[in-house]
Amino acid sequence: MTDDTLTLKIVRGTLLADSASVKANIFTVREGFFFTHGYTAEMLAERVLAAFPNVTILETGEVWKSFRGGASVAAQSHWFVKFTAKGNS
Repeated sequence: MTDDTLTLKIVRGTLLADSASVKANIFTVREGFFFTHGYTAEMLAERVLAAFPNVTILETGEVWKSFRGGASVAAQSHWFVKFTAKGNS
């Protein structure tokens, strides 16, 4: 492990996103919404790049779902960003 290795703990602590996960060295952060108020998935991607300039953004997107109280962020309307860190392998 090197000093530039990105971990899920670092991602969660830095971005404070509604949801963060990692699988096969691909990180996914999600921000849930009910109203967008002009916010977009690209803005979330910019936030990721501002916090971690050495990552590669793989995918961004917006998912629209009907409101379900108590459901996870992934099961409701949300923006997401998938990215990999260059220091991780």
